[in-house]
Amino acid sequence: MKKITLFVFLFAFAVVSAQKDDKTTDKLSFKKGTQFINLNLSLNTSSSELDAQTQNQESKNFGLSINPSYSYAISDDFFLGLGLGYGTNTRENELNGVMESEASTNSFAVFPYVRYYKGIGKKLAFFLHGETRYTYSKNEVNNTNPRTTNSFFFGVRPGFVFMLNKNLGLETSIGALGYTTSNVEDEGNNSESDFNSFNFSLNSSNLLVGLSYYF
Repeated sequence: MKKITLFVFLFAFAVVSAQKDDKTTDKLSFKKGTQFINLNLSLNTSSSELDAQTQNQESKNFGLSINPSYSYAISDDFFLGLGLGYGTNTRENELNGVMESEASTNSFAVFPYVRYYKGIGKKLAFFLHGETRYTYSKNEVNNTNPRTTNSFFFGVRPGFVFMLNKNLGLETSIGALGYTTSNVEDEGNNSESDFNSFNFSLNSSNLLVGLSYYF
């Protein structure tokens, strides 16, 4: 909910600024040959505690993801890019002050993409970001029974970029429309499964906020 509130605030601020810009200036545009380096960061922590007469349960969760990318404009407002991603997540469960279980997941990704911008104001532009993302992840509980997943995502993400100055842009996107196919191998029970899904989501877990440097 906090992420959605942030997105709404940034969007409202950008729209107001864009309306002011439209009165006197041209709309934001990126010329052929423009390049940009982007960095998206996501950090989340949470904890919960349950007190009962005979036991106390506590859970802690920590997650971090980093996604740097590079892009080049092959024509006005149309970019080709390539990105890399790393993510880690841990969840600890304690019972009466004693560690009961610890689950960890680490993932690596690569994602070529295309992006098209449409100027709204001097400093604001809407964009459509289409990508193909391959992700490899490994999950373990108490450092045993690893489960590995190989997945491909094909989809589109809408977003906005607001130029803080000539080179630095603040961008945000929420949601995704796409298709995902995954293969999961579980060494714990010696099994293999395939999953396919097509979905549209505006969930806050799909909110991305980042900084881009254009040159």
